[in-house]
Amino acid sequence: LPVFVGFMNDELTRPLGQKRPRQRQFKPVLAGLALTAAGVLAGWTAVSLHYTAPAAPARIVAVESPPVVAPKAEAQIEPQQARSAETDDPDAPPIAEMVPDGTLIEKVPVPTPSRRQEAGLAHLPDPGLVERIDQGLLPKRSADGLRPMNVYSRLPDTEGNFGVARVVLIVGGMGISQTGSQLAVRQLPGAVTLAFAPYGNSLLRWMQDARKNGHELLLQVPMEPFDYPQNSPGQHTLLTSVEPRQNIAELHWAMTRITNYVGIVNFLGGKFIADQTALKPVFDEIASRGLLFVDDGSARNSATGPIAKASLLPYAKAGFQIDAVRTREAIARQLELLAQEAKRTGLAIGMANAFPETIELIAKFAETANAKGIEITPVSAVVSDPEKQQ
Repeated sequence: LPVFVGFMNDELTRPLGQKRPRQRQFKPVLAGLALTAAGVLAGWTAVSLHYTAPAAPARIVAVESPPVVAPKAEAQIEPQQARSAETDDPDAPPIAEMVPDGTLIEKVPVPTPSRRQEAGLAHLPDPGLVERIDQGLLPKRSADGLRPMNVYSRLPDTEGNFGVARVVLIVGGMGISQTGSQLAVRQLPGAVTLAFAPYGNSLLRWMQDARKNGHELLLQVPMEPFDYPQNSPGQHTLLTSVEPRQNIAELHWAMTRITNYVGIVNFLGGKFIADQTALKPVFDEIASRGLLFVDDGSARNSATGPIAKASLLPYAKAGFQIDAVRTREAIARQLELLAQEAKRTGLAIGMANAFPETIELIAKFAETANAKGIEITPVSAVVSDPEKQQ
């Protein structure tokens, strides 16, 4: 290296265009050799000192880690290169590439919760199930979809179809007679359903007493019979000759007379419940408010069944008029037929009135029902409920 350096220095200092004199040709070379010898000697001395001097303390030198290479994203893997993790077979079929599309799986709808009113509050209307109008309180569905027919219902002794012979007994005319109302509330078991007429006296008091004793309640709504007005159920009767909004207004009047009932039952109404045009708007309104409907079975040409189905209205129909003939023998006979039908088909519904002799005989029938394999059941437990079936 010194020889080359010396040679280059000489060439660089030579005047441009002049040739180097021949006699000075070897001087730089000799100087370079001298410098080379000096360099070799200095290097040898340094090596000797390195092996003879004491070792210096070790130093910890931070070594930079090699950069981490991120694995190739799964979305970048070609489908034909992706193989099953369970096999190394190169001939295995490729795994299908899953590319998120941003859609969400639809959740299964949660059924609307159902509950029953606490026994200690059974005589008071649920604040979430009433709507106030000028005439009073109307039943309605709650904000979360609860229905009065469920909240005000009575739990049956058994649920489901296990071969139980069920009898539903409905005693109407509550509130018309103070004596009959008192006898019904005090003597009949809670499983017997009580139906209140809108024209009765002290209706709220009797309603509260009935609820405290565990009864399920219905409201009787007056409807047009065939011989109206000679045979009139009274004011606010639902008629086939008026506009639907007028019948809805009359229905609302009746609905405000009491509270805490599960549904409606017709009071007379042979002509009205046979008229599909008049009946449909009324059934739509009853269904929208979360109530059920019971046909008392007194009319032969009733259209309530198909109209209730079309309106998605929970529905049942009575098959026996317990005291159509008001004698003790006839009433006892109807109760016996009611029990036989329940054992034959599993269910029988009877409609009666709050007459003293009727109440007495129903109370005796109830005392021996269980021993005969008969269960007296609240009406809400046996209705055909379209919402429950969906």
